[in-house]
Amino acid sequence: MSDLARLRLTRASRSWFCDAELATSADSYVRHLTQQGYASGTIDAYLGSVAHFAHWCTRLHIGLAVINERTVERFLKHLPLCHCAQRCQRWRRNVCAAVRIFLALLRTEGRIAPKESSNPAAIIEEISRFAHYLKQVCGLRPTTCSVRIQRVRAFLLHRFAAGRIQIGAVKPADVVRFMAKYTEGWTAPSKRAAGDSLRSYFRFRAMQGDRTAALSAAIPNVAQWRLAGLPKGMSLDQVARLLKAFNRHSSTGKRDFAITRCFVDLGLRANEVARLQLDDFDWRQGVVRIRGKGNRVDVLPLPRASGRAIVDYLLHGRPETDSRALFMRHRPPLGMPATVFVVRNAVRYAAKRCGLESHFHGPHALRHTLAQRLVVARTPLKQIADILRHRSLDSTTIYAKIDLPALSRVAQPWPARLS
Repeated sequence: MSDLARLRLTRASRSWFCDAELATSADSYVRHLTQQGYASGTIDAYLGSVAHFAHWCTRLHIGLAVINERTVERFLKHLPLCHCAQRCQRWRRNVCAAVRIFLALLRTEGRIAPKESSNPAAIIEEISRFAHYLKQVCGLRPTTCSVRIQRVRAFLLHRFAAGRIQIGAVKPADVVRFMAKYTEGWTAPSKRAAGDSLRSYFRFRAMQGDRTAALSAAIPNVAQWRLAGLPKGMSLDQVARLLKAFNRHSSTGKRDFAITRCFVDLGLRANEVARLQLDDFDWRQGVVRIRGKGNRVDVLPLPRASGRAIVDYLLHGRPETDSRALFMRHRPPLGMPATVFVVRNAVRYAAKRCGLESHFHGPHALRHTLAQRLVVARTPLKQIADILRHRSLDSTTIYAKIDLPALSRVAQPWPARLS
């Protein structure tokens, strides 16, 4: 351990590292955190937690060959009763983050074994085959595949955690019990999506020769009528308040404002915003390429307001990186594209800052708002469908319900009024 790590440690923490087998990775750990953009105080705190972990491993004679996530869990349980030092970090969340980053670094250096999966080998192999089916046969997007795999993995662990997979042994009642327990408290759309995931898996097994028709039929139907509700959008005043809720003098504020303009002006979905690349923009033609559902690629005109916000972010806010993703993380770990969660939270936090959290039902509300604005402007439904990139015009007809003046002209009188 050189001065790079030594000078960041307290006297007690320095002594913990003296005879520890993990001490040789202290310098690379500090360099890794620095490159990822962690603040100096965070690096000091994380390094102290790792020194504590190294001392604990040395005292219990835990070598590199057996260090893994189970070891970390044992160490975390040790914290409330720890007497290693009078003042050491005991907040589980911070210590866990510090040590897990350290474990990932040790694996990169080849000093400890790869991460073990907690799932049985039979389920891992089955999920791998199912994932190949979803991607290669069904052609689903990675996000959809991930959700379906998550639901099917839960079902397989529920039914076959102790042995090999035998679909022939599954009874319709097993499917009903799993769905009732697994989706308890979920909304109707989420329950339907979970049912669709299981049906997809049973179709996959049917292709392998299994009889799964009864299992698919046993998946409970969820009552959800099309066009039963109204799209929840925002008023123009609320949108104006939302757009003023960003600090456009900071790099993060510039990014979040540009993200929100993509929702407001283009009506994009959150995952479509997160997937935007630098190469998707043709600035001479003034268009942007959108990667939507079902591997579809559409080209839309780029509104001037959105273009200006994106250019401001590119010139004055986006960090230097080799990534071609448009929106980047501005908090450690740096150099990573912004995930769909970062994109959603950018708008949600802004809504909270300007007092709109009670009126804001997620960034998808801005997609509804754009559609409502177009309906009020008497834009034909076919053009609205093209802007929103709906595959079927039926998906757009729900917005006809919000045009109350037009509906009042065609509404029939209530039968009781005729008598």
